[in-house]
Amino acid sequence: MDTRTVLKFLQSLQHNNSKLWMDSHREEYQQAKFHFTALVNHLLEALQHFDSDLHGVTAQECIFRINKNDFSKKGEPPYKGHFGAGMSPGGRHSPFANYVLVLEPNGKSRAGGGIRKPTSKQLELIREEIDYSPGELQGILQEPAFKAAFGGLQGEKRKLPPKGYDKAHQEIALLKHNSFQVLHYFTDEEVCAPDFIARLLPLYRQVVPLHHFLNRSITENK
Repeated sequence: MDTRTVLKFLQSLQHNNSKLWMDSHREEYQQAKFHFTALVNHLLEALQHFDSDLHGVTAQECIFRINKNDFSKKGEPPYKGHFGAGMSPGGRHSPFANYVLVLEPNGKSRAGGGIRKPTSKQLELIREEIDYSPGELQGILQEPAFKAAFGGLQGEKRKLPPKGYDKAHQEIALLKHNSFQVLHYFTDEEVCAPDFIARLLPLYRQVVPLHHFLNRSITENK
């Protein structure tokens, strides 16, 4: 699990993002992917000790492809500049909240959890749960250790209240969110430090209450 090798490869890829370069550096890519896969496997094994729903989930199910699927339409480079994984029951495309791990150079590596892009139906159900259980999600997000680790919810937020909710609603700030993910960022030095893996598991433990809230929202309220 050599994170330094992973970041070194990704740094080179970001400066030479082309199929020609990737084809001539396939061995370095395979080596970097091997180390990232080993890290995800290690985390999955550890996560199962406090999230039994992850039993049987494999790294291959969780790791996102490095290829961009739509680069030809947008004129973008063909590869992502990072390795990413979404660890949840069913893998990276699961509808449930997932434990996030992204390794990306220049201080953009991150770990956390939640649901980054809920479907319209999921968003409706999460908002209903916020409405039905006022204060619960806010309590999770405002817990001192949680807030110190993640700050607050990441992602897009509506300017106006969603349909059916009054602007005076006591949870209107949360109801305006379109994304329910939290992230903690690491410097490159932190990613390459010997204690990096040991720092990940406490972060994942902290998102368990958030996952329980989100997963309950999208299953019990169907």
